[in-house]
Amino acid sequence: MAIEAATNPVIQIDNLSRTYGPDEATVHALRGISLSINSQEMVALMGPSGSGKTTLMNILGLFDRATGGLYRLNGQDMTHLSRRQQASYRGRHIAFVFQGIHLLPRLSALANVELPMSYARTPSAQRRRSALRALELLGIAHLKDRYPGQMSGGQAQRVAIARAIAPGPDLLLADEPTGALDRKSGTLVLQAFQELHETTGVSIVIVTHDPLVGQHAKRIVSLEDGQIVGDDPVRDRLVAFSHSRGGQS
Repeated sequence: MAIEAATNPVIQIDNLSRTYGPDEATVHALRGISLSINSQEMVALMGPSGSGKTTLMNILGLFDRATGGLYRLNGQDMTHLSRRQQASYRGRHIAFVFQGIHLLPRLSALANVELPMSYARTPSAQRRRSALRALELLGIAHLKDRYPGQMSGGQAQRVAIARAIAPGPDLLLADEPTGALDRKSGTLVLQAFQELHETTGVSIVIVTHDPLVGQHAKRIVSLEDGQIVGDDPVRDRLVAFSHSRGGQS
C-alpha cells in the first residue's frame, strides 16, 4: 500500500540565501528562497546549470551553510549548528545517493550495504537484518553475495541506494542518480526510488536537470538564477505537457 505524504515538514526553509566571493564579485547562488517539503514526500529539484540546485542540495545535506535565512530539519534549526554538530546530525538523519556509485570493489553487495552501519558501530546482527531488508526492498536480495564487478550499472546503483537507506534515514538526497546510466538502467533505478518511497515513506529529494527523471517524482520544484520559479505536482505538469501537444499522449 502506498504511503500518503504526511503534513509535517521534514524540510522547512525560509528566505534562504547563499552568496560567494567579495563584494565586487559576489555570486548570488540562492536569492532568498522559501520551501517546505513534507515527510513521506518525493520531490525533484530541477534547473539548468548554475540555477542553484546543487547549492541548495549541499545546504540541505549540511555540507554547506546558508549566508542568510532559516533552515529547519525535522523542526530543528540547522542554521547555527557547528560543523561537528552538523556532521553528527547528518550521520543520524540524512542519506545520500550520488551519480558516482562508490561501492568498494572487494566487498560483496551485502558488505557494502552494511559498511556505513559498521562505522556507526551498529551491532552486527542488527546491521545484517537492516542490510538484507534494504536489498529486499530494492528487489536485489539475490545479489547479496556478488561483487560490484559482477553487476550491471543499474544493479550497482540500486546497491548504493540500499546502502543509503539501510540505517533508516529521515531524508534521502540523490544528486543526478541516473546520470552515469543508460536509459534502461536509469528507468529501473527511478522505479526503485518510487517503490522505496511507497514502501517506506522516506522523504526523497532528487536533484536533476533531466525532465524524464523529474516526472518520476510526485512534485517538481524548478530553480533558475537562485530562485524558485515553479513548484507543481507532477500530475499537473503531465496534463500541461499533454495539452501543449494537442492532447496527444
